Amino acid sequence: MRERDAVREFVDSRLFSEEKGSYLMKEGSEALDCATLLAARRGYLEPDDPRLHATIDAIRRELDAGGALLYRYSGMREQENAFLACSFWMVEALAIAGRQDEAASMMEDLLEACNDLGLYSEELQPQNRQLRGNLPQALTHLSLISAAVAVEECSSRRTDRA
Repeated sequence: MRERDAVREFVDSRLFSEEKGSYLMKEGSEALDCATLLAARRGYLEPDDPRLHATIDAIRRELDAGGALLYRYSGMREQENAFLACSFWMVEALAIAGRQDEAASMMEDLLEACNDLGLYSEELQPQNRQLRGNLPQALTHLSLISAAVAVEECSSRRTDRA
């Protein structure tokens, strides 16, 4: 328990930027990384925690590659294409945070990004939506499944409350 608490203290005090309103890629940097969205899946933050919502919003602003697409981390815009797993991580984080409409809209856009066999690659070229990188990409497909489950669970919770 002591080690867990020490890690949480480090993450919350040294890896959250009030200026950016987001968790950061690493200490001493202001760079953002879509992998921080996985904290939602792991239950690091409660769904209504303002830091989760702020991180989601900061990543959508700074790592936006157009539509539902995201770059993996800060500085990748000129170096690589949109990384599809990141977009599905965003859908999952949005659903967990209770932002069902945003999650569903983003998911619908991403479902159109597969090839004619329903497969996804590692990356998608934002300018023309061409699949790039490894095809098929297991990480992308696993992220799609996790996002779909989160959207369904969020939808079920929403229906239960109605």
